Amino acid sequence: MLYFFLSYARGSDDTYVRNFFTDLCVEVRLLAGLRESDEVGFLDNESIEPGDVWAATLVDALSRCRSFLPLCSPRFFLSEPCGREWAIFDSRIRLHEQVHRTRPSTLIPLRWLPSKLMPEFAARLQYFVEPQLDGQQPNPGIRQLMRLTRNRDDYLEFVTRLATRIVDAAHSDPLQDGPRDLDWHNVPSAFPLPADLPALRPPPPVVNSHPVASSANRVHFVVSAPTSEAAGQPPVGRNDVSYYGAEPADWAPYRPHSPEPIVAYAAKVAFRADLESRVIPVEKLDETLAEARDNNQVVVILVDAWSTRIPRNREILREYDERAERPAAVMIPVNSADDESHRNSMALADSVRETFPGNWNQREDSRFRWRVLDLSNFEPELQTVLAESRNRIFADPVIRRPLPPATAERPILEGP
Repeated sequence: MLYFFLSYARGSDDTYVRNFFTDLCVEVRLLAGLRESDEVGFLDNESIEPGDVWAATLVDALSRCRSFLPLCSPRFFLSEPCGREWAIFDSRIRLHEQVHRTRPSTLIPLRWLPSKLMPEFAARLQYFVEPQLDGQQPNPGIRQLMRLTRNRDDYLEFVTRLATRIVDAAHSDPLQDGPRDLDWHNVPSAFPLPADLPALRPPPPVVNSHPVASSANRVHFVVSAPTSEAAGQPPVGRNDVSYYGAEPADWAPYRPHSPEPIVAYAAKVAFRADLESRVIPVEKLDETLAEARDNNQVVVILVDAWSTRIPRNREILREYDERAERPAAVMIPVNSADDESHRNSMALADSVRETFPGNWNQREDSRFRWRVLDLSNFEPELQTVLAESRNRIFADPVIRRPLPPATAERPILEGP
């Protein structure tokens, strides 16, 4: 029996989510009288083994789990995959209502972070509430409960109450299993999607007398991807080269559902963040990092996992990873609908790990994003990456500013 499915939006707090999942599994096993090795919960990055067909594994878990636990947060209700997960489980609840004329208590919303960005139907739900913390706002969310050591007893009590609810729901009014042959990509999200991004266009000029303002409002997207010709030959050796074009910047990892090159979507996200964007080939990574350092600019390296098989790309990226300070963010899109990539997932993961050993060992750093599975995840994750990168730049006590022109008059302090 799969007692629960934990649904969440990926982000910089994934470590807290994994710890919460582990703690909850321990309590459910104890209360259900199960062995330590028994599977009781599903979390996508915990339960999907390398090489599994990602979409089919998710659908299977959603079709047989006894409870659905959404970790509600501002990002959760903007995530299309989370909306699909909710929709699949909700269809099982509605079928149960039709047959038994009662609504089961198997959808158990949890407040991960307080959010005002939620659909009306979700706002009306009865949440499984975390304890009130002394001196804090009501309902601070599970994440805040976990972050502070002084809340440890309250947190453990909360996990036990939740595990009891999960076990009781699984045995008192079990749901019928759902269909396991659903096409994940054709399941409509239960959440209303945000308005489409604005058309790709350069941002308006920034009017500011200070020269650092315009130069700092820039992000460089450095692309490591093969051309379509190189992708079909060793050492890349892909059979399906439809994701590539005549130039590395033509790489469109989310085809056919999202046909534009990834840099086009990235530029739209940058535009919404009031950033001018430039697309740079990976061969110019070093000089781009130098320019960005001198002008307080952001660098995001967009990496096709297959490109880490190309010796020159691998060398450039490995040299970057070996730096004592790694100032750029790294995002590695992997299309959940790309069967060839999923069949080769273990080999690709090994290649990425060998190319980025430093980043790989520090994956809690939110600026290293491995396996961004579709566009609905890519856009909010890039928004987070851009915000965190800019925050790090301006948190640096030494902000580099351009020198005044050599012909500028020197100021003269006149005395009384």
